[in-house]
Amino acid sequence: MEAYDNSFHNDVMHVISHTSIFAGVGIAEQKMLAEKFTMVTSDIDDIVIEQGEIGDSLYVIIKGQMQVSIKTMSMGWKRINILGPGDVFGEIAILRNIPRTARISALTPCRLLTINAKDFLAVYQYFPARARDNIQLVVAKRLQELGSYAHL
Repeated sequence: MEAYDNSFHNDVMHVISHTSIFAGVGIAEQKMLAEKFTMVTSDIDDIVIEQGEIGDSLYVIIKGQMQVSIKTMSMGWKRINILGPGDVFGEIAILRNIPRTARISALTPCRLLTINAKDFLAVYQYFPARARDNIQLVVAKRLQELGSYAHL
């Protein structure tokens, strides 16, 4: 993955304000996040997140499609979802302090915003309670969905 410089503050603000997981996050917190995000690219078949690894970053898809796969006991790797622009991934491991719950790989060339766990958590503490609750509900729902694949 290739990193870009951080001179795209307004574009990042636009993305953050239109990303559902950040609903309820105030302008001040959006600005703090925007200052910490960087842009990376990935090529087809690049593995951005590997199941079981320590989570150190959160990602927002700007362009392209990512595949979510989990390793099953009987079927090997199983695709469980496809993510596209505006979708966020990597938040579960950061917010729950657990290993990555799935593999995320590029189906197409992608542009992603990324923020490291330390920077995200530093800003997250300033999110309004409603916004933190929204994110925790998304995390809980995703973990529940992943649990339904655990027996495969």
